[in-house]
Formats: sequence, C-alpha cells, structure tokens
Amino acid sequence: MNSPSDRPSRRTVNRDPAHVESLDADVCVIGSGAAGAAAALETASAGLSVILVEAAEHLGGQAVGSSIGTVCGLYGNGPDPARVTHGLLPDLVAAMVVEGSARPRRARNTVIISYEPSVWARRVEDALVGAGVVPMTGAVVTEVRLDGPSVSGVRVATRWGAAEIRADNWIDASGDAVLPWLAGLPVFVPDPPILGSVMAVLGGVGTEMIDGLPRSVFHRLVEQDSDRELLPRLDGFVFSSPRPGEVLMNMTHVPTPTDPVGATRAGIEGRRQVDRLLEVFRRGLPEAFGRAFVVNYGGLGIRQTRTISGRATLTTDDVRRGHRPDDAVARCSWPIELHTRTAAADWEEFGDDHMHFVPLGAMLPAGLDNVITAGRCIDAETAALASVRVMGPCMAMGRAAAEVVRLAGTDPYHQVDVARLQANLRENLNP
Repeated sequence: MNSPSDRPSRRTVNRDPAHVESLDADVCVIGSGAAGAAAALETASAGLSVILVEAAEHLGGQAVGSSIGTVCGLYGNGPDPARVTHGLLPDLVAAMVVEGSARPRRARNTVIISYEPSVWARRVEDALVGAGVVPMTGAVVTEVRLDGPSVSGVRVATRWGAAEIRADNWIDASGDAVLPWLAGLPVFVPDPPILGSVMAVLGGVGTEMIDGLPRSVFHRLVEQDSDRELLPRLDGFVFSSPRPGEVLMNMTHVPTPTDPVGATRAGIEGRRQVDRLLEVFRRGLPEAFGRAFVVNYGGLGIRQTRTISGRATLTTDDVRRGHRPDDAVARCSWPIELHTRTAAADWEEFGDDHMHFVPLGAMLPAGLDNVITAGRCIDAETAALASVRVMGPCMAMGRAAAEVVRLAGTDPYHQVDVARLQANLRENLNP
C-alpha cells in the first residue's frame, strides 16, 4: 500500500503576464477545413515546416465540426463523371471509400461522396501529424504583424494563453479572410447575407425505407406541419450515411451573423429546427423515423462571411460561361448553390461538359505579398462563390496555394511563374 507521502500533491503557480509562447515555421496555415488541411498536407510533403492554426477545438474544420457529411465538387458532370481534383486530401477521401467509411452517390448531375464525420476527423488528424504538421487547435488569430506588404507574424489567443507565430509564408484558409481583415485591408461581405445551416446526423432510422424516397416527400411534410412558422426552410435533403441506420439531414436555414452573440443564437436556433424536423418526420414517416434520435448536432455551418479584395475576381459570368483564365489553378462543375432565401436554396446546374476555373489572382489579397487565400474567402462574386466554396474545389485551392508557396521562395506570390505552377497542377486543370 502506498504511504500518504506517495500520493499526488499540488503547488502554487501565478500567471506571468509577460510570457507568450513563441513558434516559428516556414509556413503558417490558418484553418484546417478542406482548403487548409489540403494546403498543410501539400506544403509539409514538400519538406516545409508547417504550423496549422485552427479556431475550433478539433481539426477538420466544418467537415467535422458542422457534420457536413458530403464532399461536393470533387467530380465533373454527366452520366459517368471523372474526378477533377487530385492531391493528398482527395486521395484520403478515396481511401475512405475503399474502407467503407465514405461512399459515392448520384446527385445534381454529378457524384458526391457521403462520409462519416468521426472517421474523417481521425483520418485528417493522422494524416496531418504523420506529415509533420504542428497543429494548434482552439487558437483564434487576434493580431497580425506587418513588415511592409508582408505578414511577419500573428498573435493567437488560446485558453492556455497567448502565442506568437512567425513565418515567411501564410495561407489563409480561415473562411473569414482573417489575415487581410486584421491587417486592415478592405474585404467584401455578401448583401444580402448568405444563410447558414445546422446539419444533424440521425440514428435509429429505417434507411432502407427512405433511400428511394424523392426529396419532395420530406419537403411536403414540412410544408404541411401545423407549426409551419417554426420551420422556415422548405427544401433540403435527407439521405443515408455510410453507417447503417443513420441519415444526414440538411433542412435548416439560419442567419450567419458576424457578432459573437448572434452566431451563438443562430446555432441554437438551428438545433431547435432540427428537433422540430425530427418530430415532423416521426409523425409523417413513422415506419422509418418512429425510433429515430439525434446522434449529433453539427455546429453552425457557415457558407460565406468575408471575402478578400484580390488581384482578380471570379465572376458569376465566368462560372456560367466556363471561362478558363490564363492563371487558372483549380476547376469545378458544381452548381451555383445560392442560399439567400429562407424558404429554399436556388440551384443553377450545368451541363455534362461544363467546367469552370478559379484564377490565381482571386486567391491573392491585393496589398499583401506573402499571403494566399484558399476556400470560401477568395475574391468571388457571391453567386460565383456559391459554386466554388464546396469541398472539392476548396481542396484544389489548398493544393494550389501550397504549390505557390513552394515555387515562390522569397518572391511575392503574384510574381510566381504561372506556367510552371500550372504544369505542377496539370491533373487538376486538364481533362
């Protein structure tokens, strides 16, 4: 038996207000969603030291925290679409399909991949750590240090205190253009605002009974609900996940405020809508949903907040025409998916041979030489962003950002050799 002297004790500590953790790396990536995780993996694979800063307490961004559950925009259009985005993170998705934790399904004239968010979380964590990336979760960027037109460092706040990060290269995949914003540069916001959603994973569902049901069945149940005002959205989808008995539900619409209290309220409202939807489906489809329950409420899913003022703009006309700019670095054929109306999203699907492209200039904030953005904070008109903000093109932009960092060396990113860059990205640009 241990004596009392062997038992754990305690000691007194006092906060040192002068102490700030300091970290250095070749590259700092802000955000670990589809764009940020792809960028971090690709830069680390090139032999660069990488720090990955994530505001949430987990890696994986909204793919994990919001339980998005689907990878869209990874394939082209048509009856037998080809994969149009390649790289380390898309390959991870392909491996999940092989192991059964993700599966392809037809929708919107293309193929989307449904996946288990918990498996995605672990696969992304293992891949990042295995590549040598230094992750920092629960870290919010609060200050940007500038050296002329270059970012030299940032300060982040965590529950364990502040930290200073210094790097020569910066990839902003925050979704909110945090580096240009804190650097004092002008940014764009959508007008009217783009609505967000709270996704949910439901368990105990008779999935064999709903797999063949058209979306209109669920929409009609919502429309006929006696408390209709409690469910503002009439469209959306419910479909089975790779895990037996579980479905993913995306049928809520909530505001996307950019103030702390408003954002919290929006998340709560979204979860309330999920609960009401479950009640409606239990009554309307008792054979399938009579024993259903919420496995997981996703966090507030944000589609658009701040976007940069870049060296180029991806326009809605570019997307519709399938314009290929001279500095194209990523491609996509996902529809324009615009969430401005509470009752329903507006979809504009494209033909079998359609493809549109993201220009490098739209990823480069005007006024900063060593910052490149990737994901939903690039310079794009609102309807154009409504196509390229999904996970497939975000992964492609993350890979492109990593390649720009690798090729630029100490030169400003806008001076990168575009022909060489595109040669290195050819599998993401060419048929």
